[in-house]
Amino acid sequence: MLNSFVGYENMVMLLAPQDITNAETVSSYMDLKYAHQAAFLVVFGAITSATAADSILVTVEAASVETGTEVAVDFNYRISGALGTNTWGAVTAATSAGFSILNAVDNVMVWIELDPGILVADSAIVDARYARVNLSSPADMTACLVSVIGITEPRYVQTTHLSATGAASA
Repeated sequence: MLNSFVGYENMVMLLAPQDITNAETVSSYMDLKYAHQAAFLVVFGAITSATAADSILVTVEAASVETGTEVAVDFNYRISGALGTNTWGAVTAATSAGFSILNAVDNVMVWIELDPGILVADSAIVDARYARVNLSSPADMTACLVSVIGITEPRYVQTTHLSATGAASA
């Protein structure tokens, strides 16, 4: 029997909706220990700036321990269409330098995909078990509303989800 109230994906809010104006803001860590696949859904509201060319820099960081040294990593992303549409742009590869969302692009979602297997094998990080999103807003920003949701697909499907949150993970 199909249970429509339970999905196989484990979702966790990593950054509550907030204004990150003029700051560097990082989400909570997502634990990749049990993840077969992992993604972040970054939801942007209004993004405005006094300077037309300003943008929000989006990077992804990984670490072997939550309080360890983070290393920026490569990832793939897609940007959604306008509010009220269900269109998505092409899959785009981002280097560890990340990518930028211009301040004129309000009310979009960004889907970021990670391959936990590649992160673990990355020579710059030994056993990268944790990942997070880093958002950097320049000084001229007057509004940057954003939230981050982490999504993992477990390696082994179970009746209840294993933790994907950093603090509660075993």
